[in-house]
Amino acid sequence: MESTGKWVAERVTRRAMARLGASGTAGLAALAACAPGAGSGGEGGGGGQAARGTAPAQIRLIERLDQESQALDARLPAFKEQFPHISVEREVVTGGELIAKLQTMAASDTLPDNVHSFLGSQSFHNFAAAGAFLNIDNLLARDKVDLKQWFPEVIDIMKIDGKLFGLPYKGQVLAAGFFYNANLFERRGVPLPTNNWSLDDLFKAAQQLTERQGQETTQWGYAVNSWGGEAHVAHLRAFNGDAYSKDGTKATMDSPQVLEAMQWYENLIQRERTMHPIPGAAAAFVEGKVAMIGRTYFNFKTVELLPKVGDKFKWDGAMMPKHTKTGKRGGMFAGDAQSVARQSKAPDAAFELMKWLTDKEMGVALGLQTKGSTTLGGRPDVWADSRILNHPQLPKQAQQVQLDSIKEIKEPYSAPANFRAPEVEAIRDPATRKITDGQAKVEPGLLRELNSEMQSIMNLPRP
Repeated sequence: MESTGKWVAERVTRRAMARLGASGTAGLAALAACAPGAGSGGEGGGGGQAARGTAPAQIRLIERLDQESQALDARLPAFKEQFPHISVEREVVTGGELIAKLQTMAASDTLPDNVHSFLGSQSFHNFAAAGAFLNIDNLLARDKVDLKQWFPEVIDIMKIDGKLFGLPYKGQVLAAGFFYNANLFERRGVPLPTNNWSLDDLFKAAQQLTERQGQETTQWGYAVNSWGGEAHVAHLRAFNGDAYSKDGTKATMDSPQVLEAMQWYENLIQRERTMHPIPGAAAAFVEGKVAMIGRTYFNFKTVELLPKVGDKFKWDGAMMPKHTKTGKRGGMFAGDAQSVARQSKAPDAAFELMKWLTDKEMGVALGLQTKGSTTLGGRPDVWADSRILNHPQLPKQAQQVQLDSIKEIKEPYSAPANFRAPEVEAIRDPATRKITDGQAKVEPGLLRELNSEMQSIMNLPRP
């Protein structure tokens, strides 16, 4: 495990500034300035601690290296001010190691008190179903926590057999981002994308914006930044398709709607040759070789565009175009979770921290980070906050589109009911990539065979 070490909340600000350097310090100062006064806890945080006493408690929090560090650096000192009896020890792992590390810890009953996990990959579901996370229903009732503060779609995802084992740390409509290079549109005299665009408009613009020299494509009209994994359903939803039935017990990749969706992508990639191959699509957009990129996550703005494009070209965002007949844009609600470990020796303290990490101010702080993950907190009030809508470095239109997505694209979560998403995706994704890579044609027989293989995994019991 790679780690930056452990430290308690009292010392986090001083050490964080030294670790982040000048640019990180500026970002940390901006985050600290946006937070409410000490003791407020932000909306959704605090409450009920006096009745439970102030006996000293030390809890462990696991976090991803440099992904949420700035927001935690800004918000944990305020937590310490409101809860001086609680010391928070931070354990840091690289992002890719988080789930594997948690699995090892869970097997040995050494999980940290506060745990960050993911909903789209169903890691949260597997930990909860295995009894690693504390059922918080009684604690929520005791503290009169209003669950309406968070996206109801994400709260629903987090209920296992009707019980709640955490709160939304982050939330979004997956793969709903759509960005464009305004300079390339203006150079070719093509009207800029609008929220009223359909897939037919996208198709036509992609043709107009694709340039070739002989057989070599020098500029691509369109690209997508996500394909497999949790994001794949977003591609199908615009066509009224899905990978799974509503109850998650049946594979539905052999439906006419999925066939139409896959044929649409096959046409753009293999026949029209106006869509950049999926590998390297993000880099090609940043280099100015792609006019439009869709099916991104919204933090694509801060992870890819803001630091890499600079002043090379003007970019902005719009809503993902709608399917002409279905009127759908495609997407799927999901996010990240914060939970309390079942074996925590200080569950009350860990519960207070969990509420703090999922409150409005933490959600805004995540969106104002200058590095790492800027996916917003899983609450409507975070997405509508003026500090997010008026982000000093991002186009206002792109920020408004981000907010519009959660209002309009009410696409529910879709995943296997037996919590075996990674196993199903290990079958589905290579097969569909053969289509986008030009190695296979979209045919009903191919999708029926794929569907059967997926169903064989979905028939298994929970891990």
